[in-house]
Amino acid sequence: MSVSIRRDGLTRNSHGEKCGFTLVEVLLALAILSTVLTLLLSAFTGAGRGLDILTERSGEFRQIRIGMDRIGADLMGAFSSPAVETAAFTCRADQFSGKPASTLVFTAFALPDATGVRPATDIVKIRYFPKVGSDGKTIDLYREQSDMPLIENRIPTTESRLASGLSGFRVEMSSGEKWTKDWPSGDAGATKGRLPKKISFVLTDSRGQEFRRTLFLPLAGQEPSILFSGKRVGK
Repeated sequence: MSVSIRRDGLTRNSHGEKCGFTLVEVLLALAILSTVLTLLLSAFTGAGRGLDILTERSGEFRQIRIGMDRIGADLMGAFSSPAVETAAFTCRADQFSGKPASTLVFTAFALPDATGVRPATDIVKIRYFPKVGSDGKTIDLYREQSDMPLIENRIPTTESRLASGLSGFRVEMSSGEKWTKDWPSGDAGATKGRLPKKISFVLTDSRGQEFRRTLFLPLAGQEPSILFSGKRVGK
């Protein structure tokens, strides 16, 4: 019995009866289908991976932007008084896991707490400090706030994590002549109890990209006019 392939794609014998597809045809169809499915799966997997990367990157950028805005807003209200040691502006440079990790402490004017949970106050003491991240390789940046710092009180401080997974938090201050990583600087007699004229802080993300902001402190040079109450003397 002879078998022939017709133009309609069907296999027929010498009597014109349908015989179905051959094994070669089935295997060829399966190979083509497998190739198409593999290409589709790769496309969807690549798109999903790209979306995950973009989402992670967006989250990192968002926390750095929020962190820099918060630090900048706090520093704009920073003040110091030579007569009140507890109001001094201080900064110490350190390293955690080989990464720059500064600790910044200063007193600042601030708006009262609108939530009503804490007493109304226009002065707070703020500390920005790093901790080693949960992975032991990166650092997390925290913000601690103490209300009514210039009088004796037992109000507990509030601590919140500002950013995580950083490769560094670096702060530099300028007295107008040179930049330093510690404050008071080596010339402590000239800088103790005073504010730096300019401050620059850098947040470094997990990929090593640096985000820098430089600010002029509005109350720098007005330290002698700051009273214990935190109110400035009018001229």
